[in-house]
Amino acid sequence: MDEGEWIYLGEFTRGIGMRTWVRFLVERSTADHALHRIRYDEGFGREPSPVATFTEPAGTGTAWTPAWDGDQLSPGIESDARAIAKRK
Repeated sequence: MDEGEWIYLGEFTRGIGMRTWVRFLVERSTADHALHRIRYDEGFGREPSPVATFTEPAGTGTAWTPAWDGDQLSPGIESDARAIAKRK
């Protein structure tokens, strides 16, 4: 999922249950400006983990990591990430 350099575009948070919030980062590839990725940060001081890649404007489908593929939160995460990508 790592296709070169990435530029930070913005972030949002999402509650994942039991009063736990996760921060989602949206980034754009410098090699392909249509390619974006979503990573999440649980706040434990580790490198953010991959969630998905997508193109904006929409072209190919979103490529989710196995942990997020089909998760009930995924449609909302994608929607928020696309909104950030469209603004930048």
